[in-house]
Amino acid sequence: MATVTRRHPQVAVIRHVPYKVYVRLARASVNRHERMTYHNGTLEIVTLRLRKHERPSARLRILISVVAEALGLEYEGTDSATFSKSGDGPYQGVGKEPDKSFYIANLTRLPQDRDPDLDAGDPPPDLWIEVDNRVSSADRLPVYAALGVPEVWRFRAETRRLQILELVEANYQPVDRSLSLPILTPSLVLEALALGEGLPESTWVRLLREWVRKLAESQG
Repeated sequence: MATVTRRHPQVAVIRHVPYKVYVRLARASVNRHERMTYHNGTLEIVTLRLRKHERPSARLRILISVVAEALGLEYEGTDSATFSKSGDGPYQGVGKEPDKSFYIANLTRLPQDRDPDLDAGDPPPDLWIEVDNRVSSADRLPVYAALGVPEVWRFRAETRRLQILELVEANYQPVDRSLSLPILTPSLVLEALALGEGLPESTWVRLLREWVRKLAESQG
């Protein structure tokens, strides 16, 4: 029998949920504003404070896009698409929606006529972004590892801290430079975000493009 507990007013944890039930819930349009994490029978549902959550993830997406363009890298953003992988039993499997995600190195392996299917052998995103407000994503790292995501950025919105994590032998280790965008370090990502503090997005993007240009030249 499924049991429900609450870790936080915005977070419900349901245990003994079959993987197929999770998949149906994740695909239902009525749940599009919920963030779900599934790990071997346990389903966590987070109700987002949309503006507080989406603003930093949107700006990180822009930063990655501008840097990839400056480096001449092709990419495809998948935003909050659900990525899941089944296991051997009815309660075995993992699944999660990133706040933002990108295919860069594996872009050419991304299917063009359907959504990515990890069970069919499609790769996970190369770069995965998680924005933490009051709820930490630390407990979800085993899910990202089981999905095979090689690089995760964890951004703590309230404390303005960023970790870049690399998947090493099924565990994540902090690294001092992005694997996908090697000109970026955690401190440089925070510096780029600070350029736009209190500014409209359009003004920030103009400043950001110049900042990235100078950064690329200095490291070129």
